[in-house]
Amino acid sequence: MSFLFGDWKVACAVAGRSRFGHTFGGPPDRAGTSRAECHDLHIHLLHRFDLNDPAVPFSVPGARWLPIYYCFDFRANDLGYRFLSDDALTTFIPTDDPNVTTEEEWPDDNFPMAFPRSDIVISPHPYDPTDLNNACNWAGVFGIDKLSPRRQTAAKRREAEWIESLGFHPPETDDDFREAMCRPFSQGRPNGACLNPDCENASRTGSLTTVALIPAEPVPGVHTFGRWGGGVQLIVQKCPLCHTVRVSNQSG
Repeated sequence: MSFLFGDWKVACAVAGRSRFGHTFGGPPDRAGTSRAECHDLHIHLLHRFDLNDPAVPFSVPGARWLPIYYCFDFRANDLGYRFLSDDALTTFIPTDDPNVTTEEEWPDDNFPMAFPRSDIVISPHPYDPTDLNNACNWAGVFGIDKLSPRRQTAAKRREAEWIESLGFHPPETDDDFREAMCRPFSQGRPNGACLNPDCENASRTGSLTTVALIPAEPVPGVHTFGRWGGGVQLIVQKCPLCHTVRVSNQSG
C-alpha cells in the first residue's frame, strides 16, 4: 500500500480497478525517460496516477497524470524530474552524492527492467489532524500544529518518554521535537532541496512538500528493492514553485 498526502488529507493506493485508470508498473511512458536522456541510467515507472480522481489529495498545475519514477541503479540515490507536458519530462540527477556506486549495480540479481503492470485504486485513508494518535502517526508529513495546545503537550510528552525508554536523551526545544516526531519516515523528515537548478528552491533545503510514500512492496508480490530491501521506502516530494518532483529513499 502506498500513501498520498495533501490538503490535510491522506489517501491510500492499493491493487484494484478504478475508472480513473491508475496503474503500477509497466515501461516508462514519456519522452525524456530513456537511458540516453537520463545520463545512461535506467529509470523505472512505479505508480501512474490520474489527478482528475478526487481521491488524489493534491494537484500539479497543467497536468492530468502524475507518473512516479525512480532509479534503482545504485549509481543514483535521488531522482528529480519536471513535467514538460503529459507526454514529456526532463530529469535531474544529483552529481555530488558520495553514497553511490561508480558501476551499474542493482538491488538483486536479474532485477527486472520494468515491474509487472497492475491496476490501482485510490481511496481516502482515515486521518484527523486534531486527533492525538493520528497527528503523531503522520507528524513527519503534516506536523502537529492542528492539535490543541493541551494535545500538543501530550504528544511531546509521549515522544519524550518513548525516546528516553530507548536510552536516548529526550528532545527539549520545539525544533528538537519537530525533528524527532518524524513518523512515518524511517530516518527522519526528508530535507532535500529542489533538483531543478533553475529554481529558487534549488538552494533551500526543507522547501519541498511530501506528496507520496511508497513501501518496498507497493503491490503484492513486487519487491522493488529486491529480496533484502523490505525496509526501504520511497519518498516522493514536489517543489511548490516549479513543481519538480524529487524521489529519494530511506531504509528502516
